[in-house]
Amino acid sequence: MASLLKELGYPLGTDQQTVHWVVSHPEIEIFVAGDPQDRPVGMVSFSHRPQLRLRGRVATIDELVVTETWRRRGVGRALIRQILERCKVLSAKQLQLVSPMTTAPETRNFYTACGFSEIDSGVFRHVDTESQR
Repeated sequence: MASLLKELGYPLGTDQQTVHWVVSHPEIEIFVAGDPQDRPVGMVSFSHRPQLRLRGRVATIDELVVTETWRRRGVGRALIRQILERCKVLSAKQLQLVSPMTTAPETRNFYTACGFSEIDSGVFRHVDTESQR
């Protein structure tokens, strides 16, 4: 995970204590995509929590990264599909992600192609989860 976070732009990656804290938290989940040799090539972490105004759960994609050599091969889409399936199981009322304004246009286009719409500067919501409110 540390090397994937470095590719995402966080040069310090992460540490063992934080990884343990995240993976043991009941409202945070991480899915990792592996290559044929079972090396990590992508990951998505998301959190979910109850929210009063939505009268249910809201989910947020916290990190989504695919290693550069595996981009444009469907790994990112597969990870997002996994999150969407998990949101159905959780009966999440909304799925959102926050992307820095410095995000490359192709990344923003990827989010849109995966069903997200930008509702504010860098804040995206998945269209299918919006219809469930």
